[in-house]
Amino acid sequence: MNSPAHAIGQAIYLRTDTVDYEEEAIPFRSLEEMVEVCAKPRPKLTLEKIIVYSMASSGEPVALTLGFIASTRGQRPGNLEFAND
Repeated sequence: MNSPAHAIGQAIYLRTDTVDYEEEAIPFRSLEEMVEVCAKPRPKLTLEKIIVYSMASSGEPVALTLGFIASTRGQRPGNLEFAND
């Protein structure tokens, strides 16, 4: 199957190494490439959502956004500080 020349979507990651959790977008051109992008471990990045684009039969552009509840913006368990008793 040939890949289209343009991106059909993007995976949005949160950078966990910055204070403001900056977003980083990684585009993909096919569903197979989407799986590769999302399955690859990315240190200091947490997958937040996937956006897939399409042109509806009416010619209107549409997008499907898949958000992940498991994405967090809190501390990692290894970085937690316990309160003194």
